[in-house]
Amino acid sequence: MRITIVIAGLGGGGAERITVNLANAWARCGYQPSILTISQHSRPPSYTIDDAVTLRDIGWRRVATDDELNAFVVDPILQGLQSNGCNELITDLTLLALLRNAIVATAPDVVVSLIDQTNVRVLAAMADTNLPVIVCEVTDARRVLFRGLQRARDVFYRQAAAVVAPDPVIAKWFAGRGARAVAIHNPLLAPVDLVAVNNGSRRRVVTLSRLSIEKRADWLLRAFASIADRFPDWDLEIYGIGPQRNTLEHLAEDLAPPRRIRICGFSKDPYRVLAGADVFVSASWVEGFGNAIWEAMACGVPVIAMEAGPAVRRIVRHGIDGVIVTQNSVAGLAVALERLLNDEVERKSFAARAPEVVNRFSMQAALKQWDELLAPFHIR
Repeated sequence: MRITIVIAGLGGGGAERITVNLANAWARCGYQPSILTISQHSRPPSYTIDDAVTLRDIGWRRVATDDELNAFVVDPILQGLQSNGCNELITDLTLLALLRNAIVATAPDVVVSLIDQTNVRVLAAMADTNLPVIVCEVTDARRVLFRGLQRARDVFYRQAAAVVAPDPVIAKWFAGRGARAVAIHNPLLAPVDLVAVNNGSRRRVVTLSRLSIEKRADWLLRAFASIADRFPDWDLEIYGIGPQRNTLEHLAEDLAPPRRIRICGFSKDPYRVLAGADVFVSASWVEGFGNAIWEAMACGVPVIAMEAGPAVRRIVRHGIDGVIVTQNSVAGLAVALERLLNDEVERKSFAARAPEVVNRFSMQAALKQWDELLAPFHIR
């Protein structure tokens, strides 16, 4: 079976890791996966991709050739937009044409698209091709306003072969809007041969996330800084890239004791970062699944997670392998941090149960659900 996976790019991030994990797994199964990026250009992918996976890039933004942008390509796209009342996407017409050409050129049996804006564009681009498109939502769409394209998403998602959501509650929400929705948790690889980071006598609070507003790494920084004087043996390490990095660096300089908070940048090997961590914290207010939370628990790291939707409440079992913070404030996060940093017995208890997440949400179970979803399209 030929599967074309479409994503904007292959930088660091949860959706990108899902893309690579799926492509690699499908290659090992004997499928013929391709990853089509929209604007990766010559940048190397952030994650290791199997040699059997074909990589293609549209190279957006660029001028389309006559073969890519002509009446034969454009007319069905325009008719699809007009018949669905989605003329707001006409401004994307050149990109839609490039997508259509590039996807068709891969001769797929099925197309799998990731992230909301790309999903809508792929569905619009594939009008009247009869190619099945499965779209994947990676966040809790109920909690995020999809500016400008909310109605277009509803319209086009109803035409998708399936909408894959990372949690049953999110899938139910999409089904209520007319989509053929199914819940499949993110396919993540369990750690192998962990080697703990030697940090001497220092204790480590760690977070990994995109450094953007919704992840609220600044909340964690403020919460840690507010209790740091009472825990002189503990440090905070913040890993990730994103628009808030500069803000976080200035906050660390202003609020924290010297060298106690480190803004560490992106790591393509989360398990190397998490090995030997004493506590993992997620301050995000919205998560579709919570890849880094799963990975931390898989490493036996107790978790503090702010309430961020149904998937996090399923992954982190409050009082068993971590703490869910329901008080939506920096002060509430600081209380949870102080609780766990103070109590080594509780940390060890949580750490002992945390790796059960590998079996509760296994890679094998996710791939089995994907196989069942793909079965009707297994033509070749």
